[in-house]
Amino acid sequence: MSNPVILILTKEIDLYYTFRDNIREVFGNEIRLRSNHFLPVHLEDVDLILSSAPDSLVEDFIDFEKTKAPMLIANRSIDFKKLEKLFELPKATRCLLVSNDEAIAYESVTMLKYLGFDYLDFYAYSPDMENPPDMKGIDVAITHGLANLVPAELEAVIDLGNRRLDLSTLFDISKILKCNFDHAHHITMGYVKNFARIGRELANSVRNENYINSSLQAVLNAVQDGVVFIDSGGHVSLFNEEAGNILGIDGQDVLHKHYADVLHEFQIDKVMETKQPIPRQLIQVHGMNLLVTLNPILLDEAFSGIVLVFQDVTHVERMEQEIRKKKLQTGLTTKYSFDDNIGNGHMITETQHIAKRLARSDYTILITGESGTGKEIFAQSIHEYSSRNKGPFVAVNFAGISESLAESELFGYEEGAFTGARKGGKAGLFELAQNGTIFLDEIGDAPLKIQAAILRVLQERQVMRVGGNKVIPINVRIIAATNKNLEEMVRNGEFRDDLFYRLNQLPLRIPSLSERREDIPDLIKYFLAQKNSQLNFPSDVMEQLSSYRWPGNIRELESLVTYLSVIVNGPEVSLADLPSKMKDNLFTDVQTDKIIRLLKHSGDINLFKNILECLSITENENTGIGRSTLQAMLSDKISESRLRTKLEVLKKYGLIETGIKKQGTRITELGAKMIKLI
Repeated sequence: MSNPVILILTKEIDLYYTFRDNIREVFGNEIRLRSNHFLPVHLEDVDLILSSAPDSLVEDFIDFEKTKAPMLIANRSIDFKKLEKLFELPKATRCLLVSNDEAIAYESVTMLKYLGFDYLDFYAYSPDMENPPDMKGIDVAITHGLANLVPAELEAVIDLGNRRLDLSTLFDISKILKCNFDHAHHITMGYVKNFARIGRELANSVRNENYINSSLQAVLNAVQDGVVFIDSGGHVSLFNEEAGNILGIDGQDVLHKHYADVLHEFQIDKVMETKQPIPRQLIQVHGMNLLVTLNPILLDEAFSGIVLVFQDVTHVERMEQEIRKKKLQTGLTTKYSFDDNIGNGHMITETQHIAKRLARSDYTILITGESGTGKEIFAQSIHEYSSRNKGPFVAVNFAGISESLAESELFGYEEGAFTGARKGGKAGLFELAQNGTIFLDEIGDAPLKIQAAILRVLQERQVMRVGGNKVIPINVRIIAATNKNLEEMVRNGEFRDDLFYRLNQLPLRIPSLSERREDIPDLIKYFLAQKNSQLNFPSDVMEQLSSYRWPGNIRELESLVTYLSVIVNGPEVSLADLPSKMKDNLFTDVQTDKIIRLLKHSGDINLFKNILECLSITENENTGIGRSTLQAMLSDKISESRLRTKLEVLKKYGLIETGIKKQGTRITELGAKMIKLI
């Protein structure tokens, strides 16, 4: 008999992954899983339908004429460890509980109140509500893995993570599908719900006090933090196992003793006196760094004790240092974050705001914009802002890369896959990006065969090395970028339409420099600081630069600052120092296909374009730029011999001319026309 099949219905794909991990944690590979996010789904093969929300998802997706499978609405619990974030909120804080379903939002509010957070003012919210609450006066938004649904006007957000399946739902799955549930003792997340139930029973029945205390102790022992309860008299009445493990104390030696005798390192005296919480304080105890929270407990406005929660963050700090060290050693790391996006204008501020919201999700992002606008900076910034920031960031540029090389680089190869293959094979870039982000730059230049392979990876979330027969699962976030019009390429048959729609799930357009002219002064100041230059740009020069079209965008502006820092003798830039094309504000668009094809056959066409952009700064001047100055102006550092070779190619095709007696290299009229077309 084949393994039973569960169809999981969720509004968000991240919640599906959470449910998937819960079920596999308990049942292993006994159960096959399907999702409404991964089509097609054959309803006739489904044995159980598990839905995260009643009615709406089922009505939209299930045709009950094709399946007789029973339906189960998931009961979900809250991660107790993450509730510590709420301890910092003062009484009567106005909290917006954000969910993608109104019923689930109200259910989450009820659960948090049962868990003891009834001193906070909760307001349920979902985007589909007919009468949403007034956002005025809301202090903080609280959500379970759906930060992208938080209204834009709310800046403070506490994300408690996706709510997992609770123990009762896992028991129901076991009962319906008749599956083995021997691993139930490993499930700890369901203890949160038990904790709430135990607390309510404690208030309702004094006769069950001993039983409740022992059950509560079992729940607290499953928590990964040290938890201690000190009663109103200052005596320790609860002390979980993790607290003993961290402090190196036997719990039996601590119970019923006064805190001053056994826990004098903590600021319990202060909370006893002020009845005020001390949130998330880092202290040293026995050489360990402990993150400590103390909260007074008030029942019916009467002080009943203190809850002390602490965790050893020493090993966490060491792990983070090790992760950073390994990322730096492999080079699979980022150089930029959102702080490196210079400018305060409306366009760039809005673009950055959108990018931060996109970073919170795990969907594929397609970044578009002209050459030189900073698409890779945004890609790296999104990775650093996302939950994958501790994973690798792997970039691949498709411009000028051959089909065979792209395939082996992306997917890796096995030993003996082709002549010259490395012994033992080689992992591909998708494998190297595991649990991180892969950046597909200049995706519009990818060969059609590679486009098909990338589409397969997006659909299946797995790769196979060249020359291999083993499927390798991957967990990566994909960000693609291009300066081309992919929709037009789709119409012309140059780009796969199915891949385009897969990549374009979350589009992000980067504005050109001509659209954000108000940021030019800030960018110039930034580039001058990088070069340790004190040059001053007077208002008339700034006005002239603001009126220029900037076809090379920020990259061209950086080249201009480099040029001026070299050729200007005094402390101030004058209009006479500017290249003629910037003074006259001229730019010509002419295409010569033959020259472009010849340049492509002669090497990296982006390098040729970069050289022409740098030379274009002195267009129509009597003198050119020397090789050493030109070498310093290039975006990517290359050797002088390689630069000399590239200049010879450009001279051969009439795009530049070389002066005599150290007059330098100048761009020709044809070369200036070619910049926009490459």
